Amino acid sequence: MNIDLIFGKTTEHLVHLEGTRFFIHQQMLHDYLKLQKAAREAGFDLQIVSAFRDYDRQLSIWNAKARGERPLLDDLERVLDYSKLSPTELLFAILRWSAIPGCSRHHWGSDVDIFDAKTQTVDQVKLIPSECIGSGPAAPLHEWLDQKMAQNEAFGFFRPYSTDQGGVAPERWHLSYYPISRRVVDVFTFSLFKKHIETSDMELKEIILENASEIFERFLMRFDLP
Repeated sequence: MNIDLIFGKTTEHLVHLEGTRFFIHQQMLHDYLKLQKAAREAGFDLQIVSAFRDYDRQLSIWNAKARGERPLLDDLERVLDYSKLSPTELLFAILRWSAIPGCSRHHWGSDVDIFDAKTQTVDQVKLIPSECIGSGPAAPLHEWLDQKMAQNEAFGFFRPYSTDQGGVAPERWHLSYYPISRRVVDVFTFSLFKKHIETSDMELKEIILENASEIFERFLMRFDLP
């Protein structure tokens, strides 16, 4: 496997999703369209709000949060006071919702964030838990997806962050295509992760390296399986 694929530094694995601005892994396209068709037949308009994200885009998101230029949320969707966080607290607050540049599953082309375009416009989507449960606008879509996944009828898609395992916060909107993401996880070792951080230029780099083992185990390798 091309190591640049892991870190979001190549687009050779991608194909443009017709009618959108998004790119996904070419081997995922057929099954994504099947999932979208099944959702449409069930009365939903399953659409993507975020798909492939390259390293530079993830770096800009990460650095903006580390500098207090983007809001940081706690687990109850409340805005944290950036000025009151130590560097280590800041690091782990960011990691609950955003991946380190080069460590996002969105780099792989196998992972997408979705919503129901029948109940929200793309500009209304915030990607917060309350949108996907209870009376949230995407809740019915996700209840349908729950059933499809339980019946093994989701065409290879699953939620890697369905439950809270102490790493990434639950993200019902985040779908991963197992045939591809599994292969990436199999070759994404701690040594690759640490070398990547050591050779990168990003905010909070030294704190990341000080906590490298915990970050790798909690935020990269701890996720739900199909």
